[in-house]
Formats: sequence, structure tokens, C-alpha cells
Amino acid sequence: MSELDKLKDIIPDVISGFVRYADFDAIPETFPIRNQEVLLPLLKRLKEAGSNGCLFYLYDEEMVNFLNALHAEMKEFPIMVIIRFGDISTTTTLLQALEFKPFVIFLDYSISDQRDTEIVLKYSNAVSRFTEHIGIFSIEPIGTVSFFITANPDIKIYLIPFNLLGFGVQNRSLLEMIVNSSENLYITMNPLAQGRVKSRQSFDYITTHKIHGALVEIGEAELNLETTKFAKYFFETHDFLQIALEFEDHSEVCDTCGLGMYRYYPPSGGSWFYCPQCQAKKEIPKG
Repeated sequence: MSELDKLKDIIPDVISGFVRYADFDAIPETFPIRNQEVLLPLLKRLKEAGSNGCLFYLYDEEMVNFLNALHAEMKEFPIMVIIRFGDISTTTTLLQALEFKPFVIFLDYSISDQRDTEIVLKYSNAVSRFTEHIGIFSIEPIGTVSFFITANPDIKIYLIPFNLLGFGVQNRSLLEMIVNSSENLYITMNPLAQGRVKSRQSFDYITTHKIHGALVEIGEAELNLETTKFAKYFFETHDFLQIALEFEDHSEVCDTCGLGMYRYYPPSGGSWFYCPQCQAKKEIPKG
């Protein structure tokens, strides 16, 4: 087994996290990332739904404290972090305060999209003692991935936009060619094109290419749970008949209120209908 194949066996493929804002102060107050009392229970539910890892910016000491608490609660849940361009000593101080070793440390686009091997090497060397794996996060993937494929063959993990609409990508067809023709591990950070594509359509497209996994951006809980379950099925089972049976379109009306019911994914697993009016639930039988 090659080193890349070994890496694909251990790097999470259904990842919960938040990378939309590199600056914590820019995040709207309503987002779960701003409320750690909401974020931790949500991550537990996402893990039960199929998430097998998480990824967050290493914003500050408060984020360090949260990640330490997360690790204490979910020790077998791989935690990955992203670092930004800036004072390296500040970054290493935050990394030293972590009570665990991040599974992967990503260098974000403020570092990678400069396409400067000296800068990447500088940051890689500074953080390498804190992790066994270093990756690249790029929002300009065509130029950046092409550059580092030849300039730094040691980098094998790439977090990039990759979705059905080509949203956030300069040329979807060209990016498909780069991904499918190069031996690296690619994770899409925007599989739903910011909500423009349904989960099933999204992963039906993504898994026809050499994409290892997807980052499900933490936001609205029920959408996150649905997306996580789709990602798990498409990446891990590749059984499209099973997917069709599990996610077949259903409609149901509440017996009490007469209103249409929503699909619901409880923490204990399974599929249910949920009435937004009276909160009644009906389990959807399997098969």
C-alpha cells in the first residue's frame, strides 16, 4: 500500500467544521460557532449522523479552550485546525496550549495562495512538531494546486472548493482535470455551493471524481445532519441502491394538525417525520 493510500485510510472523509470566516470577529452572532454551548452538542449529533472528524480555525485562546473541551468529551474524534498568515510565535503558542495533537494542520489561503515555497516551508517547519500531517487550504485551487503539485511534492492534502456548480472555482472543468489526474488527497470545503445545490445532487457529482471527502459547514442543524448522512452514504458505502432507499423522497401529513411534516434525524439515529406545529414525530421504516 502506498503512503497516499495509507493516508486516505486515516484522514476523515465526512468532516464537520467552519472555514467561511478566517477572522472570528467577522462571524455573525447567530452562527453556532459563536456559541460553544450550542456547538458542542451539535458536533455530538453530527458525529452520530456520520461525521468522523472536525476542522476549525485556531482563532484564539477561547477556541483553544473549546477544542480542548471537545477533545475531553470526544477523545476518538479527530480534530484538525487551520492557521493563518501572521505572527508564527503567536500561532505556535496557541498550538502549545492544545492538550492533544491536531490530526492535520492546514495552512490557509493567506499562506498557500501566495504560491511561495519559502513561505509555505517556513510555516510547515514551524508547526510540524505539533502534527504528523500538514495540508493546504486554497480558495484559488487551479493555480495553487498546480503550483504545489510540482513545487512541493511532500504536500498531499488539499482543502479546496469543489461542487456541481463550479461555485468559487475559476474553471470547473479544469479543476476536475487537475483533481482526477493527480495523486493527492482532495477535500471539498463547499460541497453544496453555499446552499445552491441539494445534498443528494451534490454528492452524486462529487463522488464521481477523485475527491476523498467533504467539509460540511456548521450552520442550521437539520440541514447539517441531512448533509452529513448523505456524505456518509456516498463516500463510505457507494451503494447507490441503498442510498435511493434511505433517501427516497417522502411526504407525510401530521395526523393532529394536518400540516406537512419535515424530515428529521434524531441523535439516536434513524429517519423520522417531524411536525413543526405540534412537534409530533413518526418514524420512517427502513426498507
